[in-house]
Amino acid sequence: MENSFHLQGVHYYYRESNLHDFGNLPCRMDGGLVFLCVSGTALIRVGLLESRIMKNKETIILPGTVFIILETSEDFWVKMFVFSKEIYEQTILRLGISFSKYLISAPFYLLPEGSEFLKSTKLRMEMAELVHNEKNNNFVQFMQRNFVQNYFLYVYDKCLQVFERAESRYSIKQNRFYDFLSLLDRHIKTERNVEFYAGKLSITPRYLGKITSENTSGESPKDLIDKRLILEIKVLLQCVELSIQQIADDLNFPDQSYLSRYFKHHTGISPSRYRNEIGCDVNLV
Repeated sequence: MENSFHLQGVHYYYRESNLHDFGNLPCRMDGGLVFLCVSGTALIRVGLLESRIMKNKETIILPGTVFIILETSEDFWVKMFVFSKEIYEQTILRLGISFSKYLISAPFYLLPEGSEFLKSTKLRMEMAELVHNEKNNNFVQFMQRNFVQNYFLYVYDKCLQVFERAESRYSIKQNRFYDFLSLLDRHIKTERNVEFYAGKLSITPRYLGKITSENTSGESPKDLIDKRLILEIKVLLQCVELSIQQIADDLNFPDQSYLSRYFKHHTGISPSRYRNEIGCDVNLV
């Protein structure tokens, strides 16, 4: 089974966890996830953005995003709720693409101790649990949808001035950088040419190179394309029902041999060895 938060026919659920089930394996969200750290620390990468998670830090992971729990302390613990892509799409239609883009570029937020924002977030996590427990309520699906929508309306209101100023707060190159990361998420299965992404951004490949270099530790667009593609391969390798040839086909590689050479070049091990080493399924429902 693919390492992911599988909703398996439900639209919503709440749980508390140390997230140790994931180890350091990449996971693609088929729904969305919001969690609040209540103790301990962790190092988490969402897409290609990395952050140290600590108490009172909130993380929002949108549907389709790949994330990795790189490390956790023994006392790491979070409260979280998971929601379907359908619920999120109904919500984002109201709030617009600018808000979605902002959440992708800023998935982590440390809530100041004693702040109204932190108090409200803690209350909303309690409400998330209450909604989860209303399983026998005839209107539970409406309650779940309304809770998720109200949560994002609250975040939208609190972040309104921030994300509306994002275009001016970020430089042109920073905005293009986050646009590039979003394009990678959408097109990585079929497009690996720098020229394709530069064309989508209406800039030259050389200018895209300047953008990525200035917003990373000197990485090129090709470096980021390779890094994102390796994440995608790792996620698919965790789905034991898929053969390596099927993964090669899904990711538009010429054949299994080509994928294997590519993967080994970037990771130092073959896809088969990687699959054998992880050797576990994850089910969080």
